[in-house]
Amino acid sequence: MIAKRLVIAGVGIAAVLGGTAVVLDQVTAGQSADSRSAPVPGSSPTASGSGADPGTADAATAAEAGGAATAEASGAAAKPAEGSADGSASAPAGREVLPAVSPSPSGLPMPPPPAPLISLPLPATASAQGKIVDGFPADVIAFPEGTVVVSTGVSSADGSLQISADAIAASSQASVVGHFQQILGPLKFWSEPVQAPDGQQSMRFSRGNDSVTLTTSTTGTGSTRFMLLANLHVAAGG
Repeated sequence: MIAKRLVIAGVGIAAVLGGTAVVLDQVTAGQSADSRSAPVPGSSPTASGSGADPGTADAATAAEAGGAATAEASGAAAKPAEGSADGSASAPAGREVLPAVSPSPSGLPMPPPPAPLISLPLPATASAQGKIVDGFPADVIAFPEGTVVVSTGVSSADGSLQISADAIAASSQASVVGHFQQILGPLKFWSEPVQAPDGQQSMRFSRGNDSVTLTTSTTGTGSTRFMLLANLHVAAGG
């Protein structure tokens, strides 16, 4: 009798437990359906409603945002900078834009031509033996002290004066050359050696178109015989 009652009680308990399990299963199923149908916070309604993968929807959203940012950057680059009519960026506040430096002129200005050493009227063509001929510019081309003149001559034409001289100085060749360098240097003549025959030395003095050629040689007594050939012009600079 007792055993029969226990069996009946067990059957009742099993039925109650079974009904409870069915109810819980239905409640759980309803919650799962609600969770699938509810939109996820921060996700796109279109993606969730169409059943698309959440990761794919997020990637599409990021691509759209990147495209918008690129378009904005392109528009900003194409737009000229404020404060400049031609689109060049203006200097930040507190900084001064220095003006462009113009290139300085190249080269140095040409020096003015030297003043002429002779003037009009020019002397007539002439020559003399043993002395200085009339019209010879002795103030420009002075001979060394103690010079013995052999011959001198002048010849004028077309605003120029040609001078020639043949003389002997009781000094060395170097001393005679040095003498003419000292008197012609201050007149802005520059000198250079030129080729000469054996046993002779030759020096050329130049000043614009003016020129003086000096040739020296040593005599048998140790003196120096020198010959001058010069061309001077009445126009400034020769």
